[in-house]
Formats: sequence, C-alpha cells, structure tokens
Amino acid sequence: MEQNKEKLSPQAWRTKQHFKQAFTELINEKGYSHVSVTDIVQRAQYNRATFYLHYLDKPHLTDELKQEMFEQIKRKSMERYESGKIIETKSLDTNSFELISFIYDNRSFFNLYLMEDTIPGLYQDLPQAVFELLDEQFTLMAQGGRDLNSKKFKLYMAHGTAGLILDWARNGYCESPREITAQLISILQVFAVGFQVE
Repeated sequence: MEQNKEKLSPQAWRTKQHFKQAFTELINEKGYSHVSVTDIVQRAQYNRATFYLHYLDKPHLTDELKQEMFEQIKRKSMERYESGKIIETKSLDTNSFELISFIYDNRSFFNLYLMEDTIPGLYQDLPQAVFELLDEQFTLMAQGGRDLNSKKFKLYMAHGTAGLILDWARNGYCESPREITAQLISILQVFAVGFQVE
C-alpha cells in the first residue's frame, strides 16, 4: 500500500490516484454500496484492464485508500516537528499544524465520514490515527503536574479532536483551517504547557 508507492512509476502512481479520486467522488454521490468497478473506471476514464492491473477488486481499492489517508493524517501532523524537540504550547500559532489544512484540501474524502453508506470501518479511522499519533509520537507536559500521557487520556484527546474536526465538516467547513487550528491550540493550552516529539 503506502510502501508500494515507492516502486510505482509516476504514471502508475497517477493512475491509481485517478481511481481513488473517482471512487471518492462516486461514494459521495451515491453511497459506497452502490459504486461498482464499472462506475469507477468510467469516471476515471480508464478501462477495466487498467483497473485490474492495479487492484484485485473494489475492496482492495477501498483498503488502499483507507490506509493511504490514515498514514497521511499521521504524517501531516508531524511535518513541522523535529524528533526530540520540546515545544511550548504558548508558542503555537495557526501555522503550527498541517493536519487541518490537509483535511480541508481533501474535503471530498473527509465528507465520507458524514455519510451513512460509507466505506466500512471508516468512522474509527480518524480518532484511531490521532490516538496512534499522540501515543507514539508525543509526550505531553501538563499544567499542574498531572499525568497526560496515559492511554486513556490520549484516547479521550483523540476522540475530542476527531469530534471537533467532524463537526467542522458537518457545518460545511464554514470556519477557515486557521480558525479551527486556533481552537485546537486553545483547548490544548488549557491542560498542557508543552510537548516533546518522540
């Protein structure tokens, strides 16, 4: 999946991205269960042979799309930080997180979280990605010396962050990515004075 991207030619990588984009658009339009391989190849303007060159079937494409976006959520959250560095939360600004801009730029995919007939298991992916990121990459330093690094607390943070993001999507992204980032920072500053990147 993500690791296979390195082995693909630029043309093959673009072809797969076209299939994923077409698939995402079609799910938004008519729901996951109503999208066929024929629909996908017609929307992407390829033939079935090209589809089957890259994917076994619709579930294979689904799994790769989910995994790619899951990894991107984690990667975009880390792009601005060096390993071992301690960041004070009071120094954060609206340019401190790439994740919210990434979500905004990929609204077509993240709107799938709002649908009833969507990719199976998708609802768990956003909080799970945020939780894994917090658990594996960040050590939080608390206001007042409390322990913020238990799995329970990081799970709570992950679901709260995902909830805020999905509420933003549900309301049509009416606030800018910078405004949402500012809200997340203000929430973080309530209980954390800083964090260290692992």
